[in-house]
Amino acid sequence: MEANMAAKKLDIGRLRKICLEMWDSTPDDFPALHKRYTGSDHAANNVRIRKFIDDFVGLVRGFDGKPGEDHVKWGSCLKRLVYDCGVNVAGLDDPGMRLLLDGGFCDATSGFIEQARTFDMSMKLDDIFQALRNVWIMNCIQVFLGIGVGITPSVFAYSMLYPYTDNFLDTGSVSETQKHDINSRLEKRLAGERVISETPLENRLFRLVEMIEGQYDRKLFPMVYESLLGIHGAQVRSMLQDIVSPLPFEEIKDISAEKGGCSVLADGYLVKGSLSEKEAAFIFCFGMLLQLVDDLQDAADDRKNGHKTLFTANGGVTSAQVITNRLINFTFRLFDNDGIFAGSKAIRMKKIIKDSIILLVMAAAACNSGIYGKTYLKGLEEHSPVDFKTMTDCRKRINREYAKLKNRLAARPLEVRMAKAFAAGTLD
Repeated sequence: MEANMAAKKLDIGRLRKICLEMWDSTPDDFPALHKRYTGSDHAANNVRIRKFIDDFVGLVRGFDGKPGEDHVKWGSCLKRLVYDCGVNVAGLDDPGMRLLLDGGFCDATSGFIEQARTFDMSMKLDDIFQALRNVWIMNCIQVFLGIGVGITPSVFAYSMLYPYTDNFLDTGSVSETQKHDINSRLEKRLAGERVISETPLENRLFRLVEMIEGQYDRKLFPMVYESLLGIHGAQVRSMLQDIVSPLPFEEIKDISAEKGGCSVLADGYLVKGSLSEKEAAFIFCFGMLLQLVDDLQDAADDRKNGHKTLFTANGGVTSAQVITNRLINFTFRLFDNDGIFAGSKAIRMKKIIKDSIILLVMAAAACNSGIYGKTYLKGLEEHSPVDFKTMTDCRKRINREYAKLKNRLAARPLEVRMAKAFAAGTLD
């Protein structure tokens, strides 16, 4: 089938099968990570990353948001700082970093934060950043598809839906009956039924669905709404990861593929309205990849809380190492072999995403070292730009500084002005 021929019906089962066949056939031996760092490389980069954090924290603390401040200068300093860290410490390439910092992503970030605050002044900063992660994924898909990077009504609405629904399903303060009732009513609303909201949460959810309907007519773009029903069903099914014990390993894998794949598949449909079968298959696999990276990042907490993922299901060191190997190899296979998104910007985008995911896996392994053997960690560390102790120390420092920032912004909200200043900055 031609790449530009839109799929006529959304077959999530088929996409899941394609994705899992690719996952299962991906080698699980130690990946061919070409870049190797010496002890002296680590020593130099350890100093650089600590200085970057010091400088970054100093800039953010120094932002007052007053009219007399030179916000463009502040934003330019911050952009150059992030660029230097990306290129000179993390080893990311110049074209990719420029695409992220001058390719519309910063404007999209600023616009989203401002709209989110207008929509819900009470939304926690954590939830805004959670929603922003989805905005950035949708922005990446815009680049893949040759569409201008920006915040459309659907980009905003779907990204806001995610923290509301995901956090509602995860909360322990709501009964299973209440979760079932709201899920059932949201499913009806996504299917096009007119449902009157009964709670403040439902009111927000239904308003967001209306925004999507304002951009995509249900009769002209049915796949948009099928994809939304798909991720809704996958989220509900993922509740089994907490309430069913034991849950077979194969079912955990199936749920991971479906939840991650459907989430990013909906991103794709909400960006373009329709996708070819090959575009949908790549985006679904991209979603599973991102889901597994998230699961690795949360492995220690998930194991403690009894949440079942591929990284916590078997509990053995060998299992975690094999899955991590496959995750890295799957990342290379997905991005290196793709021929669907072949534009110059799409190629740059895929490279920096691939390189960034490898760095995220390295950092997640460092911060969840208890699920790995020492020899395996040493092998991974040789391919990390900073050593793993520095990686974990920096993460702790960043978490402390972020907590301070949240307290500061709770007393005096500056996040919208900060985001605008960052977007206004220039690299050159």
